[in-house]
Amino acid sequence: MSVKVSIIMPSLNVANYISECMDSVINQTLSDIEILCIDAGSTDGTLDILRDYESKDNRIKVIVSSMKSYGHQVNMGLDMAKGEYIGIVETDDYIESNMYEELYEVAIDNKADFVKSDFDVFITSNNNQKCLMRYFLKDHMQDMYDTEVSYDMYTNRVGYMDVYIWNGIYNLSFLKKHHIRLNETPGAAYQDCGFRYLVAMNVNKGIFLDKSFYRYRRDNTGSSVYSPKCVEWNLGEIQYIRKIMEETGINDVKRRAFIAREAATVGIGPYNALRQWCEPNEEIIAAQNKFRELMRDDKEKGLLRQEDMMPQSWFEMKLFVEKPQAFEDYIAMKANVRTSLFRDFINKMSKYKEIVVFCTGKAASSALCVMQMNGIKSIKAFCDNNKEKWGSDFGGYNVISPQEAVLKYPNAYFLIASRKYSIAILKQLKEMNISEDNISVYRLPIDPIESTNIIANAK
Repeated sequence: MSVKVSIIMPSLNVANYISECMDSVINQTLSDIEILCIDAGSTDGTLDILRDYESKDNRIKVIVSSMKSYGHQVNMGLDMAKGEYIGIVETDDYIESNMYEELYEVAIDNKADFVKSDFDVFITSNNNQKCLMRYFLKDHMQDMYDTEVSYDMYTNRVGYMDVYIWNGIYNLSFLKKHHIRLNETPGAAYQDCGFRYLVAMNVNKGIFLDKSFYRYRRDNTGSSVYSPKCVEWNLGEIQYIRKIMEETGINDVKRRAFIAREAATVGIGPYNALRQWCEPNEEIIAAQNKFRELMRDDKEKGLLRQEDMMPQSWFEMKLFVEKPQAFEDYIAMKANVRTSLFRDFINKMSKYKEIVVFCTGKAASSALCVMQMNGIKSIKAFCDNNKEKWGSDFGGYNVISPQEAVLKYPNAYFLIASRKYSIAILKQLKEMNISEDNISVYRLPIDPIESTNIIANAK
């Protein structure tokens, strides 16, 4: 049997999640796959579970890594892979059964270096109900779907940088040709950073699909994304990618400027999120100072230019480099405001015995996940003015008409999960004799990643 896709699955102590993950992979509609399970010495039973799967399916190979390093584990998989394409599945996540069949067909038809898609962020509530939020790539760049992209898209500043590596497949020959591998630092933190930038700077034909197959877990608070070391780890990745660029001869101004802009992004962006639940310690400050030196140097070399960056990004970069204390005060204030908004919302919703969420779009998904993550169990229903949605399911709740919602729950608190139609819906509810005191508009962030960052803050 020829292998069409090699699926690399790095693991370490994920016994609570590994069976769901493995089941989703072995039941792929594409059967011509190999499954490379590379464990870093789990001590919680993960390895025993993997061995059991291996004994029942000859497509599965279990390998024990000598290093506790996500990058080393994935690189081991790249060295062993026999497939035309490779995919990566993180073992606390899971995937839809048709993921690799659909991605592979598109890849072969287009002779693509990679094919990637949207994905769903999810958390699991205390009653094991999954709450999913679709991460739409089109929210960042409308015309990226079903078009061929190349490194020019990134270096010419017209393309959104999709920073996730597991929501697609990559041509193995393409990866080997350009020596694209992961940084092998200890642990499992941000080691996909260098990989994604090497792919972006070398791709000749990539495809993005307007579909979602991958399910990305955000309720594992042991995940590295919630670690205060994220600043140090991101710094290490930027240093790694610059080293590889030098070794492989990537020295043109466009790609150097691209990495300079991305360094500014990863130097400032994660710190914005981190400050919502963590005060900076000496290690964080030291890493920030090194980032500051990099940005100052890039700016002096003309690699960071105002005309190449969004106004907000340029402002934050300038403040970060030129006025460190003012930057820290600014970020601290932003973090305090965001944290206060989340806590005020949670405290307010906790007071109501009955809540009806009006609308069933992205904002409603965000509201549902935030409330479920924080133990709010008083949601009774979702309602919507779209008749086609009546009787359907939304996050485990029945969708009913506004008229039925008001009839069934006349004393409920109505949360309007739509900013576009909020004025019209407010008027509609008031005309249905719902007091304005029992109505508000959901105003927290609706981006799936930002919404689920509240997990760490709530803990």
